[in-house]
Amino acid sequence: MSQKNGWIHEKEKKKSKVSFVCSVAVLVILCLGFRQADRILITEPAQREAKQKEDAARKAEKEASTPKVTTADIVAVGDNLFHTKLYESGMKESGKWNYDHVYEHVTKYIQEADLAFIDQETVLTPNHDEISSYPSFATPQEVGDAVVKAGFDVIETATNHIDDFGLDLIKDELDYWETNHPEVTVIGTNATPEERDEIKTVTVNDITIALLDYTYGTNNCLASGEDAYVINIFDKEQVAEDIRKAKEISDCVIFVAHWGNEEDPVPSEYEKQWATFLMQQGVDVCIGGHPHILQPYGTMSDDQGNEMLIFYSLGNFASTQQDMTGLLGGMAKFTLEKTQLGDQSSVKVIAKSVEPLVMHYNHDQGVYGPYLLRDYTNELAAEHSMHNVRTDEFTVETLYDLYDEIMSEKVEPSTGTGLLEVHFDGYINMVDPDGNVVDDTYEGTSGKENGSA
Repeated sequence: MSQKNGWIHEKEKKKSKVSFVCSVAVLVILCLGFRQADRILITEPAQREAKQKEDAARKAEKEASTPKVTTADIVAVGDNLFHTKLYESGMKESGKWNYDHVYEHVTKYIQEADLAFIDQETVLTPNHDEISSYPSFATPQEVGDAVVKAGFDVIETATNHIDDFGLDLIKDELDYWETNHPEVTVIGTNATPEERDEIKTVTVNDITIALLDYTYGTNNCLASGEDAYVINIFDKEQVAEDIRKAKEISDCVIFVAHWGNEEDPVPSEYEKQWATFLMQQGVDVCIGGHPHILQPYGTMSDDQGNEMLIFYSLGNFASTQQDMTGLLGGMAKFTLEKTQLGDQSSVKVIAKSVEPLVMHYNHDQGVYGPYLLRDYTNELAAEHSMHNVRTDEFTVETLYDLYDEIMSEKVEPSTGTGLLEVHFDGYINMVDPDGNVVDDTYEGTSGKENGSA
């Protein structure tokens, strides 16, 4: 009996030993499992989170010390001036007029830009029976459709011709833009007094640009009294206040100016005095028009640290003028560069140029439209209908010669202020605050500016 009990005892001891070993093994496995679980579920996520926070902090520190730089490429053209043959080129018996053909040779250059400006010289009308050309212009609204399709984003409307057919037609045009093309920004004319007080802006590639547009006056001087809000007319105090407001809400101010003497390749004293004033108020870029001829461009500066890129006049864009100076226009091109570091930012112009344009037309073939001069040919020049009315040599070479001649003019900025207070009467005379007629030289005795196109 004791032998059997001994055997059972040994068996139980072996069994206990095995159980112990198994228990230890299980404990080891559990420990390893818990450790692995801790590594997977707690330690590694914590390490990853800590690394992510460290990387984020490092990235934020780097971003805080590295400026963010963005750019916007901008183009602008001169006067979109539709004479009779030009608007007749889009007339269709169906009544569905179309002017896409006018801009087809420059569309790619317009659409490549981040922002494109055009001076809509004449008021648009929805009524085909009201279409009119020189000396009082009313242009088909379908021209506006073609302008937008070509890629223009900003429509300048403060011109001397804008009230040729009254204030009601101006408001009809503004309604047309708002209803048919809300994607574009119209400047220079206003539907309400509230709109007149609003500074319009566009944001391109994180650069907010304020847009202002003024004319020296109009042919009919209708925007006066209670209607003065409709058209932006040069006024020293109003311009200064608008620029001040514009600077508060933007990175950059672009000012469009309808000014100067027609057919004069040299900026007038009126232009130069206003240009200096605009620069002193903080305008970054000024785009001029109205002379219907190219004028020089460049960067103005003074010893107070003010600087402004100025295109005094871009001439005509689309027209059927009958001389080389009226047919040679320009496409302004410049790039804005914004540098942002923390809460501080600055904008500067890093490139500027004027590409010469030529307005081509052949009345017999019904062909109309501007070209960049570098895309133009002497074969096209030989077919130009200008040869029917002029004996001047009209070639690519002579157009380049004219461009070089105009751009070589040296423009001395003016420090005068005497012409900032003048206004224009119904005869387009320049009148000082005392009612005296003056010309646009600073010494000024008498004379007048030609207000017709």
